[in-house]
Amino acid sequence: MRIGTLLLALLLALGGVAHADDTAEAKRLYLSGTKHFNLAEYDAALNDFKDGYRHKDDPVFLYNIAQCYRLLNKNQEAITFYKSYLNNAPDAPNRGEVLNKISELEQAIAAQEKARTIPPQETIGPGEAPPASPPSASPVATTTPADAALSRQPAPAKTPVYKKWWLWTAVGAVVVVGVGIGLGVGLSQSNGATGSTFPAVTF
Repeated sequence: MRIGTLLLALLLALGGVAHADDTAEAKRLYLSGTKHFNLAEYDAALNDFKDGYRHKDDPVFLYNIAQCYRLLNKNQEAITFYKSYLNNAPDAPNRGEVLNKISELEQAIAAQEKARTIPPQETIGPGEAPPASPPSASPVATTTPADAALSRQPAPAKTPVYKKWWLWTAVGAVVVVGVGIGLGVGLSQSNGATGSTFPAVTF
């Protein structure tokens, strides 16, 4: 009886150690996957999150896996894991967001399939010219007697540039801006060499 009790206690202790090891490894993989994800290394992040789920079947890993697949443009795989996440976490606080992602990905897949099946679907052999597009109808240009008469009239004389109102308006604006810049430089210099419009970066 005593031996059986000792064996049971030993098995429970070993199980506890194994569970602790799995949790620690899952945490390590989660942190590693998050770093890869933040660095846009989605393939490496995907592997870490999958291995992390094998050590600890937390639905968060499923969501992270779906995110990696989506950013790798593997839309069908992303949909599969988003749905798996919702199945394992039916009360997830981001359920609405995930459902929207699934809907957008399904629409993207449908659009890709539609684009793939747009005719013509024939291929072109070596040395063959691509099929010509049907000619587009263009309106025929017609010239009326009135148009011809207008084309023969001499062009009106151009006003010299220095007499145009917009030239002097632009010159005035440049002068005002120049004065403002000069004042700004003078004021900034009066604040001393340490004056800066950008805060210092701290680590």
